[in-house]
Amino acid sequence: MTDDARPQVLAIASVTAVSTIDGGDTLAAEVSGPDGGTIFLLIPLGAAGALITQLTDAAERGAQERRLHSQGRRPSPEA
Repeated sequence: MTDDARPQVLAIASVTAVSTIDGGDTLAAEVSGPDGGTIFLLIPLGAAGALITQLTDAAERGAQERRLHSQGRRPSPEA
């Protein structure tokens, strides 16, 4: 990506289906966008593992932030 390139944003409203292709080497995720359109994501299996790990970590941090917020507390900066 060059310095003047704008990042692309993909909003996902729901996951419709996930299957494997390429002899199991690639995940094909069918998702719906906020406008109801269908989007297909082709994710190499190695990248899918990293994505799952990072999504899980981020979801756990988000859950902790929500718990603290509901208690009227703020998360610590190192969290």
